[in-house]
This record gives sequence, C-alpha cells and structure tokens, in this order.
Amino acid sequence: MEFNFQNLDGFIEDNKHYYPLKVFYEDTDAGQIVYHSNYLKYFERARSSLLNLLEISKFNLKEKDKVSIVVRKADINWYKPAKLNDNLYIETCLKYAKNSSITINQVAYRYKNHSKKNELLVSGVIQIVAINSSFKVKRISSVLNYNFFQNKL
Repeated sequence: MEFNFQNLDGFIEDNKHYYPLKVFYEDTDAGQIVYHSNYLKYFERARSSLLNLLEISKFNLKEKDKVSIVVRKADINWYKPAKLNDNLYIETCLKYAKNSSITINQVAYRYKNHSKKNELLVSGVIQIVAINSSFKVKRISSVLNYNFFQNKL
C-alpha cells in the first residue's frame, strides 16, 4: 500500500495558501458544533503548513537564529459554526509585513462543492513576531526573507 502525503500542507495559488481539514468528533461539543477555540488551532495548523510549503523550519529558526515565531495579536470574528464531519479549508494571505512583524488574514470556510458557494465561518487578522529566548521582539525581517515570503504569498 502506498500513500500520497504531498498535499497534507495544502497548496499556494494566486498569492493565497489553502489548507483543507475535516471536523472530527473531538473538535465538537455535545451538539456537534466546533468549539470556538478550535478555530485558533485550525489557523495555527494552516500557518505551520504554510511555513512547511515555504521551506521555513521553525526548528531551524530556533536552533540557528535563536528565535521563535509567535502570535502577538489575534482579532477573530465568528459568523457561523462548523459541524461534525464538515469539510473546511483555511485561506491565508499576507496583509502586510514590517521589520518587526507580519500580519496575515486567515479565513475558515465550509467547503460545499464546485457548484455551490462556500460558507464563510470565521475570519481573523493575525500578527506574528519573532522573539528571542528572553521573549524580546526581534526584527522578523532579519529572520525571514521577505522577498521570498512576499513573492510566494
């Protein structure tokens, strides 16, 4: 038996990253509705998968550059709930980049199919920074190659 693990990190198209996922029982409450906090986990998985696609290793950043990439701020809006067994996707795109931070837009959609419009569930604006071992903010532009990042996303 052979498995295809190529698309587990999603894909990048038209300057956006798309990360698919399925809602499992563990993601939901007794009413089979996704817990509100799980969207933050879904967004984090999508960001980690995006870094994988961009060949940026969080482990190498920590070992080589002595920095960690962390969320500094998250502004989240919930519109509709996802439910058990829904197929979702997280869309991520760069909003802007500064020397000290990167701000991205992330949106969770319920995937319908090609003939129906996908449903907007949750949107978020996430600010990411690089910190050192003393939790001081570092110039993220010195850690991530912005030209590479901006040309890919």
